[in-house]
Amino acid sequence: MSTMTAKKLSRALWGLALGVASLWIPGIAGATIGSDSSGAILVFPKVVVDTSGVLFGRPTDTEIQITNTSNSIIAARCYWVNATGHCSNAPDVACTPETASSRCPEGGRCLEGWTETDFRFRLTKRQPISFSAADGLTVFPLTGGNQGPGGQTNADSSIPPVPEDPFIGELKCIQVNPEDYRPTIGFNPANNAAGDLAGHATIVSALPADAPDVDARKYNAITLKSTTVNNQDDTLVLGGPDAEYDGCPNVWILNHFFDGAVIQSHFSGGSPGVSRTATTDITVVPCSEDFLLQENNLGGATLQFLIFNEFEQRFSSSTRFTCFREVQLSDIDTRPGGADNAFSIFSVGVQGTLSGQTRIRSVQQADRANGIMVVAERFLAGGREGAVNSSAENVHFTGSRDRSDFIFLSPNQ
Repeated sequence: MSTMTAKKLSRALWGLALGVASLWIPGIAGATIGSDSSGAILVFPKVVVDTSGVLFGRPTDTEIQITNTSNSIIAARCYWVNATGHCSNAPDVACTPETASSRCPEGGRCLEGWTETDFRFRLTKRQPISFSAADGLTVFPLTGGNQGPGGQTNADSSIPPVPEDPFIGELKCIQVNPEDYRPTIGFNPANNAAGDLAGHATIVSALPADAPDVDARKYNAITLKSTTVNNQDDTLVLGGPDAEYDGCPNVWILNHFFDGAVIQSHFSGGSPGVSRTATTDITVVPCSEDFLLQENNLGGATLQFLIFNEFEQRFSSSTRFTCFREVQLSDIDTRPGGADNAFSIFSVGVQGTLSGQTRIRSVQQADRANGIMVVAERFLAGGREGAVNSSAENVHFTGSRDRSDFIFLSPNQ
């Protein structure tokens, strides 16, 4: 295919996708959540800890960075959401659907989990903090006799490590008043009191022993902005009527290589290129969560997928999830594991083109929007010494919903 023809097909593909979206998405409006700006709710959809490498194949930890972007002292109430699965016939053994056959005793299934661990902390003006999910941050820099300008401190602050190792789950933080820890609007007039929390997550994995480097993939935390309407109770209203915070988007838009696509790198000076095989994972978490009654996503959601390739062909699929879903694209419509991936509609062999676009939406329920948040990871296998290198990315989004999502906080202690 010539370069000119490929460009025409690419333009036609995006035009078709937008045209379909206008029919599929009711009442498109610009969502005002973000991954490049501060907000009053801060969400890290994927946090991984596996210091021994028994579950994910390589020793892995997640470095969390959180920053107060305002010139005011702020506080946050946060929740580790533990979605680690365990074997049905060995409750102490962590697993994933893909590893159940090798991790669980014969006949065992991997049962998904959902529990939360809450904590809180204060940040002084413009203060950043950084900590690993495996270790937490039990001692803050400005405690005891250490104080910042004007007597600012991090008193009453502690971040515990994740509750188990291996761990896979999310981190969610809500900005609160540092005096009484009630939910509040932001304190920075420069962004219309939309919120003062910003953050980044870096998932770091060791490479094979004969390759001394590490592999790191980083994404920005997703932020939901305050609408400046807040009654300071422990029921947070996201989007829809009487919104206290922005609602989650209607559709998430992921541009990606199809699984199994071979990517050739080119080096100058006559040295040979390296062929890499690409796969893509997505992590999906719900916008509605009940930390008061410890209920996972208030009942679950159906996810719908529209997939477009470079030939303007459209495919579709769907799946269900409850509290947390991390999945390779090819496992969405096939059995977990690699055995059937070549038959997936996300496979390069089925699509016949290297790349495409997938649009992801959840089905609304009568009593709530059932919104979701999504981040993506790309893995390239076949590098130096057989290493798998990766990158993480925030996913584009569009549209809003006329219903609300709800976060119910645990008691303020």
